[in-house]
Amino acid sequence: MPPTAAIIVLYSLGLTASMQVGLIGPIAPDLRAGFGLSQAEFGLVASLITAAGALCAIPTGVWAARAGLRKSLVLGCLMMIAGAAIFATANVSTMLYVGRIVTSIGYLLIVVGAPSWMAGFNNPKLVAMAMSIWGTFIPVGIALGNWVSAAVVTWLDWRLAVVACTLPVLVLLPLLALMTKPGTPTTRRSVVHGVVGVLKSRAALRVALTFSAFAGATSAALAFMPAMLADNLDIGIALSAGIIGTTAIGGNVVGSIAAGTVLGRNVSGRSILVLFLPMMAIAVSTLFISTSVPISITALIIFNICQGAVAGTCFALLPGIAKDGLSMPALQGMLAQFAEIFVVIVPPFAGAMIDQNGWVGAATVLGGFYFAGFLISARPWPNSQPTSQNYTSR
Repeated sequence: MPPTAAIIVLYSLGLTASMQVGLIGPIAPDLRAGFGLSQAEFGLVASLITAAGALCAIPTGVWAARAGLRKSLVLGCLMMIAGAAIFATANVSTMLYVGRIVTSIGYLLIVVGAPSWMAGFNNPKLVAMAMSIWGTFIPVGIALGNWVSAAVVTWLDWRLAVVACTLPVLVLLPLLALMTKPGTPTTRRSVVHGVVGVLKSRAALRVALTFSAFAGATSAALAFMPAMLADNLDIGIALSAGIIGTTAIGGNVVGSIAAGTVLGRNVSGRSILVLFLPMMAIAVSTLFISTSVPISITALIIFNICQGAVAGTCFALLPGIAKDGLSMPALQGMLAQFAEIFVVIVPPFAGAMIDQNGWVGAATVLGGFYFAGFLISARPWPNSQPTSQNYTSR
């Protein structure tokens, strides 16, 4: 299979994984009514998609390099199918949690394996292009999940919405067998050596911590956003999901491409993060308290452009850090593990604040986490650190 076709397959797997995040928002009213969930309990259901990553993403990344990326992706697809089946057939809330945990294993294996495969191509320009595209898989996949889930739940049933968002895996799974096996230069490293290597990298730690604050807040924002817009603007859940999906795809693509273009001109990645993270804090806080359609749409567009810029920058920095002799799958695992710890924590916390203070509580929590990401990225590196540790794309 040509590398370009392989990129399409890998990116599509990432989209399908992220659809498991996006499908939750539109089915929130049905889940809460059917299982008697509080906002905090629903937040836990939403956040458990990243439970596996929060516990073991770094060693999983090292294992994926040793066992083979194809094996990692195939196993990820199978676990995602199994998790969706458990979730869609649940009749008690406990099985909702179990289904999401099983799905989280598949999600982790895909989001670690797919970009690591992309980074193994021999053509540096192709790698740069692939990683730039990969930077949009989360928001675009979440938007697609929102759209599909909202459409199916409106006309049919929330259980069928889960099935519809998982069906692409069945199409993509056989295509993995047709792809050329990627290079695995790190397969001889022990798990311990690979884990210690990435944890000792100050550049990797800074990017991972910044991304974790960003990812936790974004996961919570997108989980509650359909219901929030429906309440604040007095519109239907399907229209709410449509607005979110349209602005997410457009805004994130614009932000990601803009960030990649600027990074390609040797502008510091840290500068991009310092600029866009405070803008996200202001935009999301405004969005969650606004009852005006023009203000809400404007804030949503700004939020999504910033989201694309921040995510694209963080992913684009990893290949440069990997050139310092680190394992790319382990770096992807580190980014995932740090981020997913926050993705498990922030949505239930935001949900508890909503239960107590309404949408204003969510605005305070989410804005605070984006500002925390800004503070992490704003702290300067010592002058003795190499270029990649100053957040400059190589």
